[in-house]
Amino acid sequence: MCEEHSMVEKDPIMQTAMVEMLELLKVEQKKKVAVMRMDMIIKLMEIKISDLEKMISLKKTAIADVQKIKEMMQQGK
Repeated sequence: MCEEHSMVEKDPIMQTAMVEMLELLKVEQKKKVAVMRMDMIIKLMEIKISDLEKMISLKKTAIADVQKIKEMMQQGK
């Protein structure tokens, strides 16, 4: 989903096609499309946040494991 969104934004042909399609819509339809786009952006941001939270959790676990190893090494002296 994220890759598809970035492809549309980076491809000038797709951008031109989107602009041409939007020009054909009425004002109310344009508002609906804008709301749909905002919903998509919100979902993409939520996915990024979720991924970051998972990475933070993983790093916290790694830190705890390293601290345990450090304690084991110190006790072994």
